[in-house]
Amino acid sequence: MSQNRLSHQETQKLMEYRLAVADAGQSVGYASLLDPKRLPDFLAWLTGRIGAPNACVTSSLLIKRMGFYAVIHLYALTVLDKKLNVDLRELKLVDHSNAELWLPDFFLGDVDVQEPSEDRNEWRAAVLEDLFAHCITPLVQLLKEQTRLSEKVMWENIAIYIHWIYEKLMVGELHIRAKADYLYLFHEAPGKLFGPYRENPLYPFSKGAGAARKTCCLSYMLRKQEKGTCSTCPLGACK
Repeated sequence: MSQNRLSHQETQKLMEYRLAVADAGQSVGYASLLDPKRLPDFLAWLTGRIGAPNACVTSSLLIKRMGFYAVIHLYALTVLDKKLNVDLRELKLVDHSNAELWLPDFFLGDVDVQEPSEDRNEWRAAVLEDLFAHCITPLVQLLKEQTRLSEKVMWENIAIYIHWIYEKLMVGELHIRAKADYLYLFHEAPGKLFGPYRENPLYPFSKGAGAARKTCCLSYMLRKQEKGTCSTCPLGACK
């Protein structure tokens, strides 16, 4: 299996999905978020930063932002046909703005990429296992433990961004590969690729991005949130 780096053109494309090319701005190391002793301090800071009423709401927004991180990897998987090998000790969430919304970019550090092996299905499974079981799921479970936020809320927060990117990709030149990867993500991937799950945690949210949500992401509770709930929120028009 060959190893190389992202090209300039590939990097520029991933920047459209919140890839950061430098650790410039206020940043937090992802490894610190996976530390049970350090996570509470970050949640306390972010709660004030975004005007959330409590750490549970903050946790929901944090996982929504990790949905962008998933998009970076999945775009690389489907469009670039490359696996991003990220050292979590180098991964950082970089805040370039003073805006209250808090939309961090993701600095991956000294990342190399791997192209598919002869068995693309096996290679694709490795991409998902690294992304979810080794990176996102540990944070999901730690946030559940510390804030009691439902895992269902967090997985649906991630699912909506996966729907979003694949709805764009399935109408392009790579629509056949995009559809196959999309179906695998939601219907065929075994639970073990996502961590200690018997079932695929994305499967319950396999309907498209425009479908009504099954859970509320709690973003309507943020300060300066003037529109109420999202259009697909199960709570309806809550102000």
